[in-house]
Formats: sequence, structure tokens, C-alpha cells
Amino acid sequence: MLIGGLYSLVGVSIVLVFKATNVASMAHGQLMAFGAIFFWIFLVGIGFPVWLSLLLMLILSGVLGFVTERLTIRPLIGQSIFAIFLMTYAVFMFLEGIFQLYLAGRARSYHSFLPQGNFDLMGVVMHKGVLSGFLISLLVFVGLFLFFKFTKTGLRMRATSENHVLAQSAGVGVKNIFSVIWVLSSIVVGIAGILFADIMDIHQPLPYLGIKGLIVAIFGGLESIGGVLLAGILLGVLENIAAGYLDVPLGGGVKEVVSYLVLLLVLLVKPYGLFGLKRIERI
Repeated sequence: MLIGGLYSLVGVSIVLVFKATNVASMAHGQLMAFGAIFFWIFLVGIGFPVWLSLLLMLILSGVLGFVTERLTIRPLIGQSIFAIFLMTYAVFMFLEGIFQLYLAGRARSYHSFLPQGNFDLMGVVMHKGVLSGFLISLLVFVGLFLFFKFTKTGLRMRATSENHVLAQSAGVGVKNIFSVIWVLSSIVVGIAGILFADIMDIHQPLPYLGIKGLIVAIFGGLESIGGVLLAGILLGVLENIAAGYLDVPLGGGVKEVVSYLVLLLVLLVKPYGLFGLKRIERI
């Protein structure tokens, strides 16, 4: 369940972009990995304190999201949704090359900044670091809720997600909102990156956890921020139950299969997700 909170954090960054642009981004797995790298550079490479490393990571993650939107997504406005989706995949692969070049086959690890060790809660053993990551994820969700509910920028973003034309006619700069959303989503997924890296280090599979975020976003509904939180928790529970009961008889690896099986079932049975909006096309 606890790791599901981190899946939700990746998923909500994808939902933010989809709500505004109707594009499911593949690029956010790499944006997550680069958030972890930025934090490592400042915390371990340079030796800055945690708070300063986190602040600089948030700034650079936001800048990376802004540059990604301006250079790769903005020129395709007006083109087909599929073309923009393929562009997000192209961004993923481009950043993947940089990521692998930087790692050079070696993993990077933090001097852990989250609590370590286990504790027993009514017979349930939990890892303190994973629990801390889950609580941070919940705080981010609360922050997003307050941002959308009580700020003018959040209100403009909600209006843009409902209807681009109406929002623009009301004086909302839709293109500027697109940039803000990419910056915000990059910051959110960057936080997920450092939380994942604290648990499993920075290594080659890290960006591909973005696929888990996409699964969670589809599972919960690509228009629902609350749905993606619930879907992430459910996916985390399903993965651990499957691993606990089936890893030994099947020889391991079940946890990785479960998430893709969930994606397959959701697309077959409820393609709009648990809380997604079913859109009706009128001819």
C-alpha cells in the first residue's frame, strides 16, 4: 500500500498534463529520474544540505518541464493528439540516452535523508522510509487540492482543463497555462523521483517506473486526481498480495506482471478508469 502512494505521485503528474492537453505523457518517467539525479548532484556530489538540495531540485525540475513543453510540445499545438503522444515518447528516449550516459553503468545512492529501519504497528511491520514517502505523497496531494481550490492560477488551470476555447474567451492565457502545468507536473514527479531513489537508488530501471504511473493514471481515470491516489494505493496492495502468495510457487517476478495485468483488465472492462469521464462523440 505504501509504495502505491509513490505510484500515485507519478500518476497525478500525468493526470495534470492530460487534464489540460488531452495527452497522456510518456516523458514523465524520465522527468522523475532527472529529479532524482538533480537531488543527488546537490546532496552527494556537491554536499549541500538536504533543504537546499531539495529547493534546487524543485527549481531545476520545473525548468526541465518548462523547456520540454516549449521546445517539443508547444510547436505541435494543433497537430493530432497521437503526434503529441509520440513526441512525449521521443522525449523519453532522448532523455533516456542522457540518463544512461550520466550513470555509465553505475548506480547512485543517497545518504538517506528519510528515517531508516522498521517498526511494528499492531502486528504489521513497516519500513520507516517507505512510510515517510507515503506521507509526503499525501501532503503533495493535499497541496495540489489547496492550490486548485484556492488560487487564481489553480482556477485558471481548472477552467483550461474543462474547455480550452471557453477558458481563452474568458481571458485565460491557455498556452501559458500549458507551461505552468508542465512545470508543476515536473516538480511533482521530481519529488516522486527522490522518494523512489531513496528506496531503490538511482539506476537503469528508475525511469520505467513512470510506466507504473501511467498505469495508475489510466486505472484511476485520466481526469481524476482523487482517483489516481486511490488507484495507486490499490495497485500497491495488489502487487504485494500477488508477490506474497505467488512469488514462491511461480519462481518470482509476479509483482511486475500484476501491474500490466491490471492495465490490460482496465482497458478491456473500464477503459475510462475508475473515476474517468466517459466521453460521447456526437456525429
